Amino acid sequence: MPRRADAHSPGGVGNLTHLERQGTVQVYMNPAPFTASGPPTDADSVTYSLPPGTEDEQGPSDGTRLRLLREMMSEAFLCLDAHGRIREVNSRAAALLGLPAEELQGQEPWVAEPALAGTSLHERLMAALTTREGGRFLAELPSRTWLDVNVQIVGEETWVLAADITGRQRAENEVARTEERFRQLGERFQVALDSAQMAVWETNLATGQVFRSEGHDRLYGYPHPLTEWTHERFIESLHPDDRMGVQTQLDDIFAGKADTYASTFRTAWPDGTWHWLTSRARVLRDATGKVVVIRGAILDITALKETEFALQEAVRTRDDFLSLASHELRTPLTSLRLQAQLLRRLGDSHPPQTLSAPRVQEKLESTERQLRRLGALVDNLLDVSRIRTGKLDFQFTEGDLAAVVGDLVARFTDEARHTGVQLTASVEGPMVGRFDRLRLEQVVSNLLSNALRYGAGNPVRLSLTRHEDGVRLVVRDSGPGVPFQDRERIFERFTQGDNARRRGGMGLGLYIVRQIVEAHGGHIRVEDSPGGGATFVVELPI
Repeated sequence: MPRRADAHSPGGVGNLTHLERQGTVQVYMNPAPFTASGPPTDADSVTYSLPPGTEDEQGPSDGTRLRLLREMMSEAFLCLDAHGRIREVNSRAAALLGLPAEELQGQEPWVAEPALAGTSLHERLMAALTTREGGRFLAELPSRTWLDVNVQIVGEETWVLAADITGRQRAENEVARTEERFRQLGERFQVALDSAQMAVWETNLATGQVFRSEGHDRLYGYPHPLTEWTHERFIESLHPDDRMGVQTQLDDIFAGKADTYASTFRTAWPDGTWHWLTSRARVLRDATGKVVVIRGAILDITALKETEFALQEAVRTRDDFLSLASHELRTPLTSLRLQAQLLRRLGDSHPPQTLSAPRVQEKLESTERQLRRLGALVDNLLDVSRIRTGKLDFQFTEGDLAAVVGDLVARFTDEARHTGVQLTASVEGPMVGRFDRLRLEQVVSNLLSNALRYGAGNPVRLSLTRHEDGVRLVVRDSGPGVPFQDRERIFERFTQGDNARRRGGMGLGLYIVRQIVEAHGGHIRVEDSPGGGATFVVELPI
């Protein structure tokens, strides 16, 4: 250590004021150094007691003054000898190293605190001890503390002054990270705008400034940004059929009638083509209600509109086809049914050997079953077309639903026996209410047909019971069931489960069933059957 110290020792310590001569000295640093936590306060004034015998009539000795200076400094101070061992240390440095000052004497810092070994602080101090050259640098301790380190060579000693700048460094790092995040967000935002064929814009009516993102002018057919963009250019580009609606919305904004704007319109490109854009905007007003800023986004939806038009055309074409095919198919089906019935009557009244033969009767029964299936398919096709146009008609009359269900079960018993399926029914009755008999027959028929077709030859059970809000019809099979994710989808048009596609059908029956049930004020759902399979539950308020 040097033999004497002055008021300008490392760390920038200012003048000392000797206030008392009774063994206690109160000192202030002037100008006081700032730390990362902010400027000094009254709490930063410290009172130190002088060791006995350290002052005389001339005041504290130079050594005492130097020790007081070291302790008063806001920086950590280390004095290393030529071998890097600690010769002097103040309390701030001891706190950073995590050991009492007396234990640090004579030790190398990285030996006293092994966590320092290999750090940038260790490397820089070793370089200073070797080259005998000072310097200033930043270093991070393992404790995540950041230090502003100033190294000075004083004779054979190396003085180290370190200010804790953790707060400042963290703030700078956070600012840098924030700026980088905003830069990346800006780049990603622009990429997203370009990918979506979208742009943003802002017009400041007070300053006349107009901001447009890079892709704005491209949405109007200009490959390169124009020198300026005006409201008149925008209005002129609009399709004549759309111009009035857009201008009306803008007039409402400036008249104070609205603060938002949303419009879809066609715009003419310089090459003569028309493109669809959708724009949304919001306005900012001053204290008087005057519009000062209009800010919005615009999106090219040309491809979406083209797809929409194509789909609409495809739907119209499909529905027209279904309607035509249904009517055209019904004529030969009706003729075939009449012929089959005539053959049966001839067989009953004139039983020649050929007509009364069991094989002939079996073929006739099979023909009638297929005709019923084709007739049901045609009815379904017609009903889908009627539902789309809102013309599915209903005729509500008083009747006994139990009798309707019982008749249908008897009709399906022979078909179930032919396919090797056991059909059982439990019907409570009578259940009198107001409903469309033919439509509810259609509901029960479709549900039973599905159960027989997809039940994998296992028993099918039907029940009709009363409950607190009306009646409940349950049709349960023991087939593969309906996966949970398909339980809503199977009630849509032309939609079937995987097992249904393997067994044929057009995916219309359940869609029509739901329409009929909901028209009666009820609802339908599908559940798992106990032991496997599907259970269709219809609840009606009749």
